[in-house]
Amino acid sequence: MYKWNILNDEVKGSFHFFTDFTNLDESSPGYGLTSDHSMRPEVASIAATGFALSAWVIGHRYAWLSDEEALKRVIGTLITLRDKVPHYKGFFVHFADRNSAQRHRLCEYSTIDTALCVNGILIADQYFKNDAIHELAETIINRIDWAHMVFEKQGKTLFRMAYNPDPKGSYVNENEPGFIHHWDMAAEQKMMYFLAANALPEETARKLYAGFRRPKLSYQGHEVIVNPSGNLFAYHFTEAWFDSERYLDPQGIDWFNNAREAALANRQFCLDHKKDYPSYAKLWGLSASDGPKGYIVCGALPAEHKPYHNGTISIYSVLSSFPYTPQESEAMMYELYYNHPQTWGKYGFIDALNLETSTPWFSRKILSIDKGCSMIMIENHMNRFIWDLYSACPRIQKAMSVLGFTERSVHVRD
Repeated sequence: MYKWNILNDEVKGSFHFFTDFTNLDESSPGYGLTSDHSMRPEVASIAATGFALSAWVIGHRYAWLSDEEALKRVIGTLITLRDKVPHYKGFFVHFADRNSAQRHRLCEYSTIDTALCVNGILIADQYFKNDAIHELAETIINRIDWAHMVFEKQGKTLFRMAYNPDPKGSYVNENEPGFIHHWDMAAEQKMMYFLAANALPEETARKLYAGFRRPKLSYQGHEVIVNPSGNLFAYHFTEAWFDSERYLDPQGIDWFNNAREAALANRQFCLDHKKDYPSYAKLWGLSASDGPKGYIVCGALPAEHKPYHNGTISIYSVLSSFPYTPQESEAMMYELYYNHPQTWGKYGFIDALNLETSTPWFSRKILSIDKGCSMIMIENHMNRFIWDLYSACPRIQKAMSVLGFTERSVHVRD
C-alpha cells in the first residue's frame, strides 16, 4: 500500500477515534469532553479535549464534518469548558467526568494539560474565523492567571506544574496540599511559555523561557538537549502545534533538529540493544504509552537519568516523528502494517506492542493524547496544516516577538 494512503487512513482513523470517544450528547453537561483512553471512556482528559478540537478542524478540512456539525462541536465544547469544567485560576482539572464535567476524584489542576487544551482552542479559533468561537476562546484563555503559577528558585524564574487543594489529592507533595513540583527541565511544556507571553510582563515571560535547564548530551554521535528520562513524546507535544521548522529560539536553538536527533538517537539505542530485545532490530520508539501491565514510561539515551525500557514499542511516538525522520518512520510503519497486522484496526495503528513477552503483546487501549499527537504530526508532515494555522495565530505571533524567536529564511525541508 502506498505510504500516503496509509498516512491518510491513519489520520482518518484518528478522527473517527475522537468522534467515537467524545461526548456528543447535546443534552449532557459534558458535551465535547473527550475520554482519556478507550478502556475508561467515562473519564475525560482536558488535554484530550484539546486534541479533539484539532481533530474537528482536520475533519472539516477533509469534509468528514459538515459546516454545521463542525461548528456545533467546537462551540458546544467551548461552552462546556467555559461554564462546566472546574478550574482554579483558569487552569482546568486534569481529568473530569465525561458526562457531568465535574472534577474526577481529587485530581490536580494542571498547567500542561490546560496548555494542551488551549492549543486546540487556538487552532479552532484561527481556522473557523467565527465570532462565537472567538468570543468563547478569548473568555477561556484570558481568565488563565499564568502569573499565579510563576515563582523564583535559585535565581531562576519557573512555572509550577500543578495545584491541588486536597491533602489526599493526586500528585500532592507528601500529603501537603498546594502547588505541585515545577517545570525546570527541557520537556513537553515549551508551549506554556508561548501562551503565557501574552499575559505576563515581557521581562517575566523572557525569564521564564530562559529558566528551564537545557542539558546537552550525546549518544552515538547524536547531540540532543535532553529531557530527564529520554522519553520520545517530550520532543513532540509542543512541536505538534509549534512550527519549530520555521523558527529558531532566542538562543539560536534549533528545536526541529533537536527532535530529529532525539528520534535518531532513540532508534540507534534500540539497534544497540537488539541482542537483549531482538524486535529492536526493526522496531524503535521508546516513550510513554500503554504497556503489558498498564501505563509505562520508557526512554532511551541520551538522557539525564538511566532510561528504563523492556521491549515495549510506542507506535505513536514513531508516527509523531515523521516530520523529523521520514525514512526511518516510514520503514517501521511498513514493518508494522505488513508484518504485524495486529497493530492496525478501526482507528489506524494501536498505541503500542511488545514482542518480547512470553506471548507477543498488542495494546487494546488507545490513549487519546497519543492518538492526537500522531494525527497532528502526520498532518504536519504531509502538508504543514496545523503548524501553519498555529503560526498565524495572533497570540503565537506576539509570543514569538516577545520571546525573541526568529523566522528562518529557508525551512529545513525546503
